[in-house]
This record gives sequence, C-alpha cells and structure tokens, in this order.
Amino acid sequence: MTHLDLTSLTKQQLTALLWELKGTPAVYPIYQELRTRSPKVTIAISDPDWESKTDEALKQALGIAKHLHED
Repeated sequence: MTHLDLTSLTKQQLTALLWELKGTPAVYPIYQELRTRSPKVTIAISDPDWESKTDEALKQALGIAKHLHED
C-alpha cells in the first residue's frame, strides 16, 4: 500500500483526490487535512460586492470556470 503525504499537496490537488476517492473510507484523511488549512480568501460581509466575490472564490476553489470579464 502506498502512503501519500497529504500536507505536501495543494488545496486543488486535495480536492481532486477527494472526488476520486468519494464514497470510500480513504476520503476521511483528506477531509481532515482540508480542515487544518486556513482559508486564503477573506471577504468582509460589509464589502458591497461580497456576493460576486464569494461566488468567484467558490468557483476557483472548486476548479470551475474562471470569471470572464466583459468589456
């Protein structure tokens, strides 16, 4: 059995691994590792644009399509 040092993986790598192992007991250590990491995005609720910033941060965290700027 191969052991993987979860602390050496990025948050995006952990999320991808989480989806691959979904439904198996192997996901629990990944959840634990993700819980130990502090969020990098800080959005104040007083920010008038908090809703769109939160949506964008969630999309980036999940690896969903990047925000497109229309001119």
